[in-house]
Amino acid sequence: MGVAQEMRDPTVAPAEASTAPGVPGSAAPAPGMAVVVQDGKPHLVVGTRLVAVGQKVGNAQLERITETEIWLREGKQLRKLPRFNGIQRSVAKPPAPCKAPVANTKPRSKSAAVPAPQAVSPAVPCEGVQP
Repeated sequence: MGVAQEMRDPTVAPAEASTAPGVPGSAAPAPGMAVVVQDGKPHLVVGTRLVAVGQKVGNAQLERITETEIWLREGKQLRKLPRFNGIQRSVAKPPAPCKAPVANTKPRSKSAAVPAPQAVSPAVPCEGVQP
């Protein structure tokens, strides 16, 4: 006859969920952990808990949550964990300035009393501007 498996409590997170990859025994958040903003303040979601800045995450204290990183302090060591793997923030280069349309600068004929209608050239679109 077969051996029955022991039933696991579904309300308790598995032991593997409390450790970060590559950091044995620590309860540090893994990259890609969820961040929730509550009352205008970011909180880290660890399992079923919301951890605010200044609170403990395992042995570390949550120092700061930015758009791209989670900062943890263990004693005198400060670690920055990426919130998202493979994504880095950088400054975008400014778009090229718009070019002013060139006005029609043909010399007028002295004999014509009525000025000739000038051709209207379409405006040159700016780079990065959508219609």
